Amino acid sequence: MNKEINILGAGISGLACAIILRKNGYDVNIYEKRKSTGTRFNSDWQAIENWSEDTDAIDEIRSIGIDTSFKCVPLCELNLHYSDKIRNLSGDNACYMVKRGTDSDCLDTCLLEQAKALGVNIHYGTIPEEDVPIHIVATGPVKGNILAKGIKFSTKKADAYHMALGSEIAKGFYSYLLIKDGEGTIATVFDNKNVLDSEKYLQNTIDCFSEYIDQEDIISGHKFGGYGYFEVRENMYNEDGAMLIGEAGGLQDYLWGFGMRYAFQSANLAVRSIMTGESYDELVKANLHQKLKHSKRNRKLFEMLGPLAYPLAYHLFDRSKDPMRFLNRVYR
Repeated sequence: MNKEINILGAGISGLACAIILRKNGYDVNIYEKRKSTGTRFNSDWQAIENWSEDTDAIDEIRSIGIDTSFKCVPLCELNLHYSDKIRNLSGDNACYMVKRGTDSDCLDTCLLEQAKALGVNIHYGTIPEEDVPIHIVATGPVKGNILAKGIKFSTKKADAYHMALGSEIAKGFYSYLLIKDGEGTIATVFDNKNVLDSEKYLQNTIDCFSEYIDQEDIISGHKFGGYGYFEVRENMYNEDGAMLIGEAGGLQDYLWGFGMRYAFQSANLAVRSIMTGESYDELVKANLHQKLKHSKRNRKLFEMLGPLAYPLAYHLFDRSKDPMRFLNRVYR
């Protein structure tokens, strides 16, 4: 392949891919139909999971040549809620909280600045001409089968890290409250089949975490919605032969809805395919498919358990001496 690579999409997978390519001597063009990077998000807290593999997620990102100067908070303690029960879970760097959006300390903005400093050509508000060959598609989820609704707010409340389970707050998934340095995010994550109940889930989530938040902060906060897409694809190329990375390829965790780690991993695999001539399909199957299939298996098992799913999940976490080790085994 020639030394000029064209990428569709300036999200985290597209930018990460461009950064690695530039560091290996390639000229890179990114075409982004939006006017800026990070506009899908609201500078709200999200998380990069750190339990599905033995390698630390941030160390892994650094190892592929990405600067991690974005705001990143290791989460070592979490309060898990179910019904009227609360269990404090602790572990070394269970996940990393990052902000997504357009603020200067957001993950998206940090990657954008790195790409620009390296000389990546980013064309905003642009769809490439038909004669421009596209090598990598990083346009994010094509549709949503995992949905989220939440509020980003400012607060004087203390730092807090909470997750809650229950059909009344997040059918099939979970709700969370994250507060760090006066910046708070409260949200519910649910299946797309339950979109009509989103307002109810969000209000019930607010009620669930009421003792840790100030209602006036929530009222004056900014509401947001989001979505993710999961699919186990046998073919990781589109009809024109471009590699599909990140959620454009359905790379997402179907049990919990964490996809950022897949964004970086698939970007690196796409670069490897370009540089070595290896099949991107085969690289994804060898490195990511097992986790994806386990994610799908876990989701099906969760759904099969029906009303027993949440109490059983809480019980397993409650009884576990090492919750992060337990989660790691779930993905093996």
